[in-house]
Amino acid sequence: MKRPINRNDVAKRAGVAPSTVSHAMNGTKFVSEAVKARVFQAVKELDYEPNLLAKSVRVSSTRQISVLISALDNFDEFYRGMYEVAFEAGYRLSVIIANDKRADYYGDCYAYRSEGIVNMSRFFCSEQNYRKFIEHEIAVVNVISGKDSFEVSLNYAPAIEAFVQDLKRKNRSRVAFIADTSKTEIEPDTRYIAMRYYAEKYGVGFEESLLRCFEENTVTLNPSEFGYRSIADILQNRSDVDAVYCVNDYIAMGVYKYLFEIGKKIPQDISVCGCDNILSGEYTCPALSTMSVDRAEFGRSCMKSILSQLHGDKNLEKKRILYASYLPRQSV
Repeated sequence: MKRPINRNDVAKRAGVAPSTVSHAMNGTKFVSEAVKARVFQAVKELDYEPNLLAKSVRVSSTRQISVLISALDNFDEFYRGMYEVAFEAGYRLSVIIANDKRADYYGDCYAYRSEGIVNMSRFFCSEQNYRKFIEHEIAVVNVISGKDSFEVSLNYAPAIEAFVQDLKRKNRSRVAFIADTSKTEIEPDTRYIAMRYYAEKYGVGFEESLLRCFEENTVTLNPSEFGYRSIADILQNRSDVDAVYCVNDYIAMGVYKYLFEIGKKIPQDISVCGCDNILSGEYTCPALSTMSVDRAEFGRSCMKSILSQLHGDKNLEKKRILYASYLPRQSV
């Protein structure tokens, strides 16, 4: 039977003394950032799991909260909201880029001995490792639905209804839907569910053949490039499409480029709507219609949930929902 990895193994891999491993992980003495990085990397590579993770035997609080995100796009306001609440409570934030379905990010969170985790990525860790966080009473908030934990989520249904109503007023007959996620991931999304429902309710054509999804393992494909390729494919197969909804504004930028190249005018020939309300969208020509949510408030809600869990608040609501709004500009 293979023996468990211990502190000495980590020390040997990192090229430090065993006591340095303890100080780096427990924060009991000063350890340079360079040495800490080597220790945490060794912890991750060796899958080292000392009992210190369990709250009952922790020698000190790390006051560390990890935030997992797929990309940095539009993250600044989310982070500002989280940071405001965390800083006030004396906690630090570590941001982990989690954008590969093949990876398991349990080790990254464990290496920093995170007391709380805000998961804003579609890719996190295996179910087995996820259960370890729950068993060790690590505070977890998921933005992506489907995990047994506290959740702060976005509901786009009212915004989608307003968008479809706008299409109806503009006499649009058929709308396409472009998402830089897999079909499996977009199907439970409130944007897709609401689009199917309200398109039928208000008599705007929408069908599965007009859905374009990104089916690869990673999310590193440029979303604007994906939008460009997707609208090209849609219009080459369905010339009757006169409206496009994009799950983020970067996709819409790619759609804009292709439509310009083929001589289609926005919104005279085709309506375009994005989502996320990036700053540059207001300065495109025509200004991009989009959907918006208070990202700073969303970040604050995530962090308040983490802190309430850490403080043992038994009245904490399991799920909190924030609603997006439709921002009609000139592109619809």
